[in-house]
Amino acid sequence: MQAKVAILIYLMLSFSLSAQEIKGKVIDTDTKQPVPYAKVGFPSINVFTDADSLGGFKFKYLPQSHLKIKVSAFDYKALVKDIDLASDELLIIELTPLHTVFEEVQVTASEGKVQRENITSIAVVSKDELFQTGATTLGESLIQIPGVQSSSVGMGISKPIIRGLSGMRVVTYNNGLRIENQQWGDDHGMAASELGLGKVEVVKGPSSLLYGADALGGVIHFLDEKYIRKDKDELYISSKFESNSMGTTNEIGYRTHKGKWRANIHANYINHADFQLPDGNFIKNSRFWSTNFKSSIGYRHKNFQLNIRYQLSHRRLGIPGHSHNAQPDVLDFISNKRQRKGTLPAQYNFDHFLLIENTIFFNRSNLLLEIGNTNSDLKEFDEKVTLPFTHLNVNNTSYNFRYSYKLLENMSLKTGVQGMAKINRNRFPSSSLLIPDANTLDNGVYALMDYEYKKWRFQGGLRYDIRFLNVLSAADLDSSLVNNINTDGLKRNFQGINYSAGFVRNAKLTSVRFNASSGYRAPHLAELQADGFHHGSLRYEKGSQTLKAEHAIQFDAALELHFDHLELIINPYYNRISDFIYLVQTDEFEGSFPVYEYKQTDLAHLFGGEVGFHYHPHSIHRLHINSNFSVTIAETNNGDPIGLMPQPNVNTSIRFDINNNHKISFKHVVLEHIYHLPQNRVGPNETFSVDYHLVNLATQFTIGDLKRLSASTGIRNLLNTQYQGHLSSLKNLGLSQPGINVFFSLKYQIK
Repeated sequence: MQAKVAILIYLMLSFSLSAQEIKGKVIDTDTKQPVPYAKVGFPSINVFTDADSLGGFKFKYLPQSHLKIKVSAFDYKALVKDIDLASDELLIIELTPLHTVFEEVQVTASEGKVQRENITSIAVVSKDELFQTGATTLGESLIQIPGVQSSSVGMGISKPIIRGLSGMRVVTYNNGLRIENQQWGDDHGMAASELGLGKVEVVKGPSSLLYGADALGGVIHFLDEKYIRKDKDELYISSKFESNSMGTTNEIGYRTHKGKWRANIHANYINHADFQLPDGNFIKNSRFWSTNFKSSIGYRHKNFQLNIRYQLSHRRLGIPGHSHNAQPDVLDFISNKRQRKGTLPAQYNFDHFLLIENTIFFNRSNLLLEIGNTNSDLKEFDEKVTLPFTHLNVNNTSYNFRYSYKLLENMSLKTGVQGMAKINRNRFPSSSLLIPDANTLDNGVYALMDYEYKKWRFQGGLRYDIRFLNVLSAADLDSSLVNNINTDGLKRNFQGINYSAGFVRNAKLTSVRFNASSGYRAPHLAELQADGFHHGSLRYEKGSQTLKAEHAIQFDAALELHFDHLELIINPYYNRISDFIYLVQTDEFEGSFPVYEYKQTDLAHLFGGEVGFHYHPHSIHRLHINSNFSVTIAETNNGDPIGLMPQPNVNTSIRFDINNNHKISFKHVVLEHIYHLPQNRVGPNETFSVDYHLVNLATQFTIGDLKRLSASTGIRNLLNTQYQGHLSSLKNLGLSQPGINVFFSLKYQIK
């Protein structure tokens, strides 16, 4: 073993090929004339430049390896192709003219392919698209993605739901770092913000072997904004105001690229008072604030690339709808006055994320080495100011070593090992425990083969994971601390062998995709050990130590039609989960809280899909009409509905691009309509939800000849609709979601 490690270190330190200057030219494929000012770059190493007025471009210090180049220009079809950088010939790039451009071509981080070439179901959305109608939080913005919805506790806490699954069944990554931030709790939101964000990739279902266990619902991968082009600097400040909660977001960011070094630094401060209901009253204690810092430092030389990323987040979240009354009344949670000062109950979240990422490039392969750490510290205060109700710390250290090799020009292999060591610890003094102390060790090994033949692309792979769970006994603790958990210790091992196999066929007018994949998820501490009140989620929960691991098999298909002015996609799926763990509401109550039990059914069937289109009329070039419909149906093997499933929804947007060249230059106007259908398929004792409509309106524009000052403004919930989301924790109390919300934001580019 020591010899193998020594060889690996030797290769990392000594392997180096002489770097050279790569020159190229972008031309029109029909006329062979230069295409000026095209954007040219290599997405996998985050290196980009602009061609000059004659279409010429050059790069230095590129690895002598096979990389994908992406070239785009206005009124041309974007090109993504694999090239050999070891060649010293002039690189000629030919672009095909287009009279209609639907959207930017996206290259996914997980597979390094153009989006329509992916075999798995992956949605890619930029930050600008997510926030084009002024969403308050990142979690709220994700409902723009077909198949993705959210559950919420007020405005400050939201959790993503992918095709009906959420919580521990949805794995979150940040630039390749797995995030563990107490996502087991319904009242624990995502440890992610839009600060410094570039785009979001959503893998739907257990379709990718690259992300590890637990992702039966899917993976949400947040990717930072790109580094700026070489020898450039950018400094900006921005501010956003929202009328509904008198909320403000103030942000500063700096990007630089000098020689072999590059860096991104961002910071913001967010503060919201209580949000306002459509009737003019306010939800008590729905206020929240957060401070976030994010930095990335990159170094690239010859065949070696290093990125070090660090993120800090400190959040205070009020918990609305909290009560100890035996029979709470809806008026207990409503006030005719808005407040901002922090009151109890509340959560304090303090998160640190660190990732060290190294990539070594060889001629036909590359080696990715990732080592990261996440630390999430959660304090929940109930009634006592000096003593938290619970104080829990989760520290997770992860690794991922992946070797990618181009076997042939049309065949490639990815293989690697991945794992994590997670330590859950309760901190004292506190008045209660929600989950016990525990240690978790994960290890996995995987291989993924990719083969291309003409218009076809095939992919298949295997993965093996094993988890060791050691729940420490809490029997020796004071009985007043452990009245919410099972105090017995527990040692369990879980393992799973998973596969993924599928194909995609791309033609000029059609794309056909099919994928079959499996996944497994071990039960979480909360499901195994819970036995008490969970005030944040407004219920009493009972777990079971006998729960088994879940195993899923998903079949995902898609048909895409690409015409000159219309794109249509039909994406059905079926997810079969054995030993499915779910919460069911019983007839019992503990005080004012309904009692929920974690149960397991032999089989759960989740099926549905997404249907959408994008219409771009030839006669009105600047008009874009997008619409998609998403639905998930979940039932047990005997046909009984599984509860806590999101409402079907239709999301439609009409965008008109303006792009005038006046001193006030409007970019576009967007009108968005979201229709949530009724949810009539509910679990035992779960209440139905009625349908509702939401309308949002927004526009973006720049001010001044230099266009350094940009602005956006709009109205969310334009019709001031009173509604209750089916998965809102406030629904059980009869409380509505926020009413009309006018927003205005400014961004000034200092340099």
